[in-house]
Amino acid sequence: MGLFSRKPKAAPADDVLITGAELDHAARTLNAGDDGPADALVQRGGDDKSLRQLITMRILGASIDQQ
Repeated sequence: MGLFSRKPKAAPADDVLITGAELDHAARTLNAGDDGPADALVQRGGDDKSLRQLITMRILGASIDQQ
């Protein structure tokens, strides 16, 4: 039984830049029932689970703010 995870961490994704306009567009279309733009932004996170979660939470937060 080890105290530390020995799993290799996912290679960090290259820098991901999401503009405010892209975020607003994804949130607006998500509120309208279309998850395509939001999914496209999340896919930019690659295999980095924490980055994908961060992007998802920003989109959801923006969609709540726009309601």
